[in-house]
Amino acid sequence: MRSGSALRAAARLLGDVEALLLPAVCLGCERPLRPRERDVACCAACRWAMRRIAPPKCERCGQPLDAWEVRDAGSRLSCGFCRSWPDQLAWAASATWLEVGPARELAHALKYGGWRCAARPMADIMARECAARLSQIELLVPIPLGATRLRERGHNQAEELARALGAAVGVDVAPQVLRRRRDTKTQTSLTRTERWANVSGAFLAQADDARGRRVALVDDVLTTGATLAAAAVALAEAGARDIGALSFARAVVPT
Repeated sequence: MRSGSALRAAARLLGDVEALLLPAVCLGCERPLRPRERDVACCAACRWAMRRIAPPKCERCGQPLDAWEVRDAGSRLSCGFCRSWPDQLAWAASATWLEVGPARELAHALKYGGWRCAARPMADIMARECAARLSQIELLVPIPLGATRLRERGHNQAEELARALGAAVGVDVAPQVLRRRRDTKTQTSLTRTERWANVSGAFLAQADDARGRRVALVDDVLTTGATLAAAAVALAEAGARDIGALSFARAVVPT
C-alpha cells in the first residue's frame, strides 16, 4: 500500500501534467485564464458573450422569425427553414449564433484544434439555453464521423460535446447507436442542395439501444439541418421516438 506522502506526490505530479495540457489562454478571446478557469478553457466573459438565439423562433426548428412570418403562422410560430425536413426530425434547438462573439473560436478549437476541453464550456451553454428541450430527453446520440475524418482529427467533436452535455444534465450518451455507412464529403463548401444529397442514406442505427426512447442528436453546428435530418431518419428506422437535435451553434445558411 502506498504511503500518504507518496500519494500526495503522485497527485501533485498528476496536477502538474494536467496543467501543462490545459490551455493557458481563453479559447474564445485568447486572454490569459485565471487558475479556476483553466479547466473549462474559456473565460467567464466569453461564456456570457455568446449571442443567444432570441425569440420569436420557429417552434419546430428554432430559426428566428421575421414579423411577417409570425403573422402568417397564426397561433403557431413556424417558418420555411424546416419545411423540407423529414417528419422523423421533430425539432431542433441551438444555443448560440456561430458568427457572433467567441462561439466560432470555441467550435473550431474543439473541431480542428484538438482542444477537447472546449466541449465543457460549449456544453454548459447548451445546458443553459436548451434546458426545456433537454428536460424531455432520455438519450443523447452524437453524429458520428467517417473513418477517414476520425483518423485525421483523432476525436469526434460531436461525441466530446455529447459526453460533456450528458455529464452536465444527467442524460445517458450512446455513441454506439449511430454509425456511417460511408464517408461523405465535408459539408462546409457545399450548397444547400449538395448538402442534402451528400448525406442522404449515410447513417445506420442500432435498434436495441434507441428503440422506444426519446432521443436527441448532438452536433457542434447546425447549418441546413441536412446531416441531422439524415441521422434522424436512421434512428426512426431503429425505433427511436420524438427525435430532436441539439447543436452548440447555428450558422448562416448557404444558398
